[in-house]
Amino acid sequence: MGALSLAKRGVSIDDLYGFELVGNPSVAPNGEQVVYEQTTVNRKTDEYETQLFISSVAGGKRSQLTSSGTRNYGATWSPDGQSLAFLSNRNGGTPQAFILPLAGGEARQLTRFKNGISSLVWTPDGQKLVGLTAVAIGGTIEAFEADMSAKDCEEATQKVQKEWAEGPKRYDRLYYKMDGAGMSKHRESQLVVVDVETGEFTQLTDGPHSVSGPAVSPDSKYVAFASNRRDHKDTDPERHSDIYRVAITGGELELLCDDTIGYNPSYSPDGSTIAFYGNKNEFESATHTDIYTIPATGGAGVNLTSEFPDTIMDAVLSDTHPDVRGAGPKWSADGKHLYALSSRDGRTELVRFSAGGNGSEAKVLIGGDRQVYGFDFADPATVTIAYATQTHPGKVATVHPVEGEAQARHFRAVTESMGSKPVAFFPASETRLDNACDALFEEVETIQPERFEFRSQDDWVVEGWVMKPFNYEEGHKYPVILDIHGGPQLQYGYGFFHEMQWFASQGYAVLFMNPRGSMGYGQEFVNAVRHHYGEGDAADVLNSVDAAVAQFDFLDGKRVGVTGGSYGGFMTNWIVGHTDRFFAAVSQRSISNWFSFYGVSDIGPLFVEAQLGGDIFTEPEKLWRMSPLAYAPQVKTPLLLLHSENDLRCPIEQAEQFYTAIKRRGGEVELFRIPNASHGLSRNGKPKLRQERLQAIFNYINDRLPSEE
Repeated sequence: MGALSLAKRGVSIDDLYGFELVGNPSVAPNGEQVVYEQTTVNRKTDEYETQLFISSVAGGKRSQLTSSGTRNYGATWSPDGQSLAFLSNRNGGTPQAFILPLAGGEARQLTRFKNGISSLVWTPDGQKLVGLTAVAIGGTIEAFEADMSAKDCEEATQKVQKEWAEGPKRYDRLYYKMDGAGMSKHRESQLVVVDVETGEFTQLTDGPHSVSGPAVSPDSKYVAFASNRRDHKDTDPERHSDIYRVAITGGELELLCDDTIGYNPSYSPDGSTIAFYGNKNEFESATHTDIYTIPATGGAGVNLTSEFPDTIMDAVLSDTHPDVRGAGPKWSADGKHLYALSSRDGRTELVRFSAGGNGSEAKVLIGGDRQVYGFDFADPATVTIAYATQTHPGKVATVHPVEGEAQARHFRAVTESMGSKPVAFFPASETRLDNACDALFEEVETIQPERFEFRSQDDWVVEGWVMKPFNYEEGHKYPVILDIHGGPQLQYGYGFFHEMQWFASQGYAVLFMNPRGSMGYGQEFVNAVRHHYGEGDAADVLNSVDAAVAQFDFLDGKRVGVTGGSYGGFMTNWIVGHTDRFFAAVSQRSISNWFSFYGVSDIGPLFVEAQLGGDIFTEPEKLWRMSPLAYAPQVKTPLLLLHSENDLRCPIEQAEQFYTAIKRRGGEVELFRIPNASHGLSRNGKPKLRQERLQAIFNYINDRLPSEE
């Protein structure tokens, strides 16, 4: 590849404010129109804003539907296609349900719940909306008075939030906090059904149990949902999620399926069957997700994808995704097929499954070197998708799958090559519906990563990508930043990363890869890291550097820096305690001590027991052996520990311990604390803080870059 066009510049750190991120397409019942969301950043307020747009599915004219409020999202069409229900914060701060008549007129506020509402679903008769709202344990839904102004509602909400934040809190549950949400407010998500004409509502569930993923039966009589309503949830190692239903008029709950960890139920068109995502927890949190079905009246789950080699989920990472909200498997109108997203080899594809099969007959209908992160259709012959590539954060497009182009899937052994050629989009033709980022990319050039694969120490095939620097010139060697992903049961691939594009624009080559433990390469591959942290996975990471340097002659193997977050932060900490290969390292939102992580993380016991194979009492030696803190005296690499102060997933004490241990022994280490940010800072934190994070990572590495030999 020659030098890139001088007419365009590289990606800047400030482009975070210029991205227009699209997603969550929702197609009208007649298949003619689609509504989607577009998220931007308001530079003045340093906040994200989301608005709804509408377009013909065939392309052409599009228009913005909403402008009032900063968050308008979650649109769902009425069964007759005449109205949209959506969520908005325009009148009082908390998200409320609104109804927008598409023939003209203003959106009408339907709910006034003090704790807002989410997950809107129409009843097929068009008379009601079902949703979720937070309710105090033992209490009922709280609503604002009808005559309260938006300002009064917002002030009342802020007063309650302030009192909560400043007051003492008492808990008797094991899991009492959640990263990004904070400490439990002693509320649970409950089902509510709302009359779309009068706004009158009925609470359908209660008690100390949350529910999720509501789906309404075709006859509008029942609501199916997922919930863990078992006793002794604190000591349940599997954290069950069972499928229930309740009458739309209220009454006793019916347990439909409890032999699978199930979620996001979806009724068949004739109402006889419920499909849902789930697994049997055979490999704990590394278990592939499958599609199951049960009779609508209940029964044992039947696995429709037991012979399908990949996981049923979008496992591809990105730092520029809109807020993607999942739904259950999508049925064809005749009830013969189910459609879902699946990830493999860095891609996320749309796959069709037989409603009576086992996955061996599955066909990949929409794929290629991209990440499909949303889809919808009225007729599967015309599908609207939201997708990203390695050079574009997201587009909305209409595609027409062709049966002859559908590709079958097969199981690939961990030692079998994936092939080296790029996979073209299929179907080959599409109609773009949005114009997101078009103006920005008229002046910005993004870098297309180059794929490679290598065989690790035990002959397992591992996949990675290398980005040339923006100022690349033939014959030159460039310093490298190795970027390690989190999870670990996720994957890098054909999604977009502002972070990596910016590193490349600053003159660095960027290396990213999927060590064992990543999703997308089969069940054996993703399960290989469990109970073996710092072993084969670390070897894969280190071997990727040698393999990349051998395959790409522009990489300077003597000038390689490393960074990573979450599990990638653990791996960064682990690596610097075992090798001096890297000239500098930046460890983000990391783990250093599994003993303390067990007690302080919002998922501590669940994660440690599943991933490391024991707890602080049953496997103390193992947990310490796998803790980077145990190797702190061996750290010689200059290290920056970057951590959000409100991180509840990997609390900041993890960085503090590692920092103290290294600093006490005279090591070169710095601590960079970011206030008012959680574990998700790099993806959904305040834009200004995201910029400061990126700048800190780059500056630390660049300031220590050795001179070129």
